Amino acid sequence: MSSGSEVQASPPVEGLRERKKRERGQALRRAAIDLALEKGYHDVTVEDICERCGVSRRTFFNYYSSKDEALLGRADTVFDEEDQPAIEEFEAGGPHGRLVADLEHLLAFIVATRMEKRDDMHQYHLMLKKDPSLLPLQMSRMGNNERLFRQIIQRRLDGTSSAPVDVMGAHSGDYADDDIEVSPRAEAVAALAMMALKATFTRMRRVDGDPGPVIDRLFDELRALFREEAD
Repeated sequence: MSSGSEVQASPPVEGLRERKKRERGQALRRAAIDLALEKGYHDVTVEDICERCGVSRRTFFNYYSSKDEALLGRADTVFDEEDQPAIEEFEAGGPHGRLVADLEHLLAFIVATRMEKRDDMHQYHLMLKKDPSLLPLQMSRMGNNERLFRQIIQRRLDGTSSAPVDVMGAHSGDYADDDIEVSPRAEAVAALAMMALKATFTRMRRVDGDPGPVIDRLFDELRALFREEAD
């Protein structure tokens, strides 16, 4: 078994203020999805979401720019706020100093944060199933994910790092890295990352537990395949 994800990244130390902000943002999104399942996406308003959570419109817009963003997630990031320490570690060349092993570690961390929100993910997929008109919006966001991976990987290759991210995952300058010139190597590694994430989530729907061994197995198979082709 590979060593890439055997040592899990430590969870970030979170202050009380940061935890409350994160929990409120999650509560707003959960309320938005629950209301969409109850009333239908098109009949949900920002006011409905605010009333369900007992907050003002101003508070809502401190977290999300629109109803769509609350329901479908930010269009400019595939990551949750919990992922940021692992992203920063990866971009800085860690934790092992080997690109593929560190990518494996990062993906294991990302999948683990998603698996902790299985109920929310299930509700989200129910919402998409109930209202197919949301699928184009969702596909647009999914199409953005690989671009974000390319940028993260390119920063790792270049020895640079991304802009700071606040507790809700918002970069201080949205789309500031759109003009990064991405190398063929970053393109290839990003494609590998997206494939590995998709395969891992597919397998994790059938099993419970730690996603680390699933990702280990996938990367072991890839290494064996590449060695076979190189012989």
